[in-house]
Amino acid sequence: MKNLLDIFTDRRNLALLLAATGAGVLAVVYTAQYGFGCEPCILCRYQRGPYYALLILGLLSAATSRTWPKASFGFLLLCGAAILTGLGLSGYHVGVEERWWMGPKACGGALPDSDDIEVLRQYLLNRPIVDCTVPMCKIGLSMTGWNFLLSLGLAGFTGFMLLRGRKRT
Repeated sequence: MKNLLDIFTDRRNLALLLAATGAGVLAVVYTAQYGFGCEPCILCRYQRGPYYALLILGLLSAATSRTWPKASFGFLLLCGAAILTGLGLSGYHVGVEERWWMGPKACGGALPDSDDIEVLRQYLLNRPIVDCTVPMCKIGLSMTGWNFLLSLGLAGFTGFMLLRGRKRT
């Protein structure tokens, strides 16, 4: 029986794991949003982007792993970049939640740049205000905190597996 690490040294398996992770995280956040009413803030929405990229790039890497191994490796490197981007976004959001620094202007219902009172009225009536400093859901940590830990672990694991696989092939 193969060692678990040996399974993910195969780039195709690593790519499929990364794509499945992207799909799984997206399934969790959309279930929280639409199933449990946890309305995401703008930073929460930004954190979804790297997981879409991970899903797509992971599938591209898996699809090209046998026929174009160099392209597959390039897609895996892009997966690593997406993971690091997600790590940065989630780290920034954790800092905003903990009030270590200010969030973007769009957090907490920043007002539109207009002197027209009707524009302001329509904006306030039609836009749910979700404050980036208030976690949408907490299970021990906020979802952002869990995302940070997942991204950190995934970055380390992916980097380790890419280096390990490179030495073996």
